[in-house]
Amino acid sequence: MDIYKKALETYNTGLFLKLEGSFGRQFVNNFIDSGIIKMIDKPGNKVIDGYGREIQLKQAEIDNDRIDELWLTDFEFMEQIEEVAYGLQN
Repeated sequence: MDIYKKALETYNTGLFLKLEGSFGRQFVNNFIDSGIIKMIDKPGNKVIDGYGREIQLKQAEIDNDRIDELWLTDFEFMEQIEEVAYGLQN
């Protein structure tokens, strides 16, 4: 599974809300704040966060245009994302 599909799955299942401290923040920074995962203004899954609270997520999708843009404008950031993801898969 490619890293962007895996990131979308991590978002949709709410796993990113259960990751401890810096790991969860890194996921949000790398995939949500960067725009790689784009929110759609429609209700998504309801998930339980790391504190036992129910959270209503928005629907989301992979923004391939944003990925292409980031490869052109922030090559080091994209390399770092892929290196980290590759290391976690092995």
